[in-house]
Amino acid sequence: MPKDTPKFMYDCFLCQRPFQFGPHVYAGRPVRQWDIIACDICISSNWDGLVPQQHPRLIEHLKAKGIEIRLNDEGWLPIPPRGS
Repeated sequence: MPKDTPKFMYDCFLCQRPFQFGPHVYAGRPVRQWDIIACDICISSNWDGLVPQQHPRLIEHLKAKGIEIRLNDEGWLPIPPRGS
């Protein structure tokens, strides 16, 4: 990849840190069911679910979009799997 190729940077909706999302480097993914984009660090660090109290911005976003909030048995919000 030529050095002058622009990087496409996005801010993670969860941690709000920038990450590269192309070309050739995809350090996150869209979570289409929630209409957000999140970095791989947040997704892999929260494989068992997000604690709602630690992510009030996400909860507000989901409510504003009319997206059902389904907590697991631990009371956490599971991140929808890729491709579902």
